[in-house]
Amino acid sequence: MQCMLKGVCAQCLQWQIDPETGQRTRAVFSCAGQDQPLAWVDLDNLAARQSQNRLLEYLSSHWLDFAMLNT
Repeated sequence: MQCMLKGVCAQCLQWQIDPETGQRTRAVFSCAGQDQPLAWVDLDNLAARQSQNRLLEYLSSHWLDFAMLNT
């Protein structure tokens, strides 16, 4: 979340929620606005987005282990 491209790639797009109603209010680029109140961040959506990276991280880790053993 620190690319500082200010919303160019949209990889850091996240939802803000209204703390009183729990409804999504708007989508923001977290690279452009890193200091957000925690009550505004949709943590469920953030966890779902981060879970999309798990497979790639898992495969990359195994590929690196394989490459290091065969050098």
